[in-house]
Amino acid sequence: MLIRSLPRLARRAVRRLVRRLAAVAMLAVGAAVSSGAHAHPHVWIAYSAQLQMDGHAVVAVSQTWRFTKGFPAQLTGIDALPQNGDLDAKQTAIFRQQAFASLASVSYFNHLFVDGKTQRFSDPDDFHVSIDHGRIVYSFTLKLASPVNVDGHDVALGIWDDSFFVAYSPDKQGAVSLGPQAASTCAAKSFMDHAHPIFNGIVVPLAFGITC
Repeated sequence: MLIRSLPRLARRAVRRLVRRLAAVAMLAVGAAVSSGAHAHPHVWIAYSAQLQMDGHAVVAVSQTWRFTKGFPAQLTGIDALPQNGDLDAKQTAIFRQQAFASLASVSYFNHLFVDGKTQRFSDPDDFHVSIDHGRIVYSFTLKLASPVNVDGHDVALGIWDDSFFVAYSPDKQGAVSLGPQAASTCAAKSFMDHAHPIFNGIVVPLAFGITC
């Protein structure tokens, strides 16, 4: 009733703001949420990743995020999404600006550790959005600020949200693999990362150790 009482232009502005806030709440998943036993994820994402390597050195992480079917996307400038297929350049740019770029502050939920130290990523390349039978799918590549030589180091990759907001899970067994330029002696093996518990310390996330 309050919105209806506003002038037409004001009503339009309010509705645009509401849509934008809904998008931020649902897709800009780097926002903090309140903790507590009652908290639970609002977004569920299945992921797969491939470490791009130059011999024994990790140089980038290419990945795919597959959102839960029926996950709503309310973004200013996009009225409808196809059931299948790639989004066009304009729609992809809207997704990037309104629902993806803000995740830079949390390194796009990627955690690469070398001897326990967190590594930095550059801005993502090749950001792409598609729809697969009604499910939103992101794909992109994160380059490391500096290549990481695996030899003689404890290297691990995990993809998770430290808060209760987003639940990540591998989309298949062995969801993290190595690119074709990796040395034949290198491998990725999953383990439970007890050193980095999430969800206020009550959940031990899955990670992947990289050896050569």
